[in-house]
Parts: sequence; structure tokens; C-alpha cells
Amino acid sequence: MKLSFLGKTYTPATPDVEVTETEQTLTFLGRKSQVKQYTVDQRQPQGEELKFLGRRYSR
Repeated sequence: MKLSFLGKTYTPATPDVEVTETEQTLTFLGRKSQVKQYTVDQRQPQGEELKFLGRRYSR
């Protein structure tokens, strides 16, 4: 998916999502479901060097 900001296009970084089913079940609106646990990786690595309005900074 391509996005645009201030006339510049870019492709957003999408994090990986890991899904683990648990032993728990639930009933919602009369339907039974298995409970899942999600683990999402950080979108941006820590210590990344960035630039904004011509100035460099890091996280």
C-alpha cells in the first residue's frame, strides 16, 4: 500500500503479528470462540536515526 504525505509517497512498515490460540473459550452474542493472544513486533527499531525538518535525531 502506498501512502502520501506533503507530496511525498512512501510505503508504510507493517509489523509482523504472531497469533497463539489459548485454552480459553468464550461466548459472545451466542457464538463460541477460541481466545487468541497476539504479539506485535515494534514498528520502528530502537536507536533508529531519523530526520525531521532538516534536523537529525534518534530514538
